[in-house]
Amino acid sequence: MKLATEVPWQDRRFTIPLERIRRCERFGFDAVFTAEGVGNDGLTPLGYLAAVTERLVLGTHIATVTARPPTVLAQALGTIDAMAGGGRVIAGVGGGFPSSCEGWHGRPWGRPVRRMRDYVDVLRQVFRTAGSYAADGEAIETTELFAEPTRARLGDTVHCQSTEISIPYAGEGALGVRPWVSALERGPEPPVVLAAVGPQMIALTAEIADGWFPWGFAPGMMPTFEPLLAAGFERAPGKRREDFDIWALVDLVVSDDVRSGLDRFRPYVVEWAEQMRLQTEALGFAGLCDRLIELTGAGRYDEALAAVPDEFVDQVFLVGSHTRIAQRLTAWFESGATGLIFRYGPQVQVGRHADLVEDLDVWETIARAARRM
Repeated sequence: MKLATEVPWQDRRFTIPLERIRRCERFGFDAVFTAEGVGNDGLTPLGYLAAVTERLVLGTHIATVTARPPTVLAQALGTIDAMAGGGRVIAGVGGGFPSSCEGWHGRPWGRPVRRMRDYVDVLRQVFRTAGSYAADGEAIETTELFAEPTRARLGDTVHCQSTEISIPYAGEGALGVRPWVSALERGPEPPVVLAAVGPQMIALTAEIADGWFPWGFAPGMMPTFEPLLAAGFERAPGKRREDFDIWALVDLVVSDDVRSGLDRFRPYVVEWAEQMRLQTEALGFAGLCDRLIELTGAGRYDEALAAVPDEFVDQVFLVGSHTRIAQRLTAWFESGATGLIFRYGPQVQVGRHADLVEDLDVWETIARAARRM
């Protein structure tokens, strides 16, 4: 079981929990991830973490595909990996939501599954062709925009033409420039891990990616996802299930008063009810999301909070004393996930939980439960 933590993205005053990250590295954690929404971006903090960590793998969870072209993301991750010493980057990407795509990035929602397939293809092209500049062999001019055109072997250029991605751009008004190659020499090719929610995207993830960030994963849910993953593996002959990572999020809070701790996570369930249908149904709480949406739509928010069952919150989130958390981690270790990304506190509404102070000792508790110490 791999262990990771994550830098929060929802804080209005962005900070990096450096003391937590240093403890996690000392306690044998494997990785640290950054996220992005409409607050901080996910790449800038990784550059900082490359300078203040020595061993932790640095990953994006996630970089949104409509926020930047795949060539630019590959370029950024390659730069960060070079700063970190090489072989320390995970390319975590996701499609985001229509609201972020059209409302923030100014891009059409289009065909997200098709776009993801092409995006990953271009990422891998850049990762594999980086440092391929050569002085000999058959060569082409990559672009006439250089004062002295660089030369590269045929086949080393990056190319994708589809309904979602055009590299080099070939649409209306295109100048007809030649493809580019990356000049940056790289270490090992970074693994590509995708965030996927819908059946088509989950199957695509199993087919083309090295790992998966499931949405709303909890112990007991793997049987629901296995057929979707199997469908993707069938389209990728030779791919081994044991080489595929599943990084599950675990939101936790330390509280001697379990009920009080559970209450902190009820707003998350209410506010993300529309996206939690698969999770609630898989765990035996069918109809819960419809009820929560009905109550909030009628302006009965407090009733919606009260309608969230304790049992559901306790199964999805990690709440309690250090002893209780260590005990309940067993189910997560046996859940079918290969990695756990721990976040402290509820990930909703800035300011609502201003009284919450992170318990820094819990990271040692997690490490000991995972037998890292």
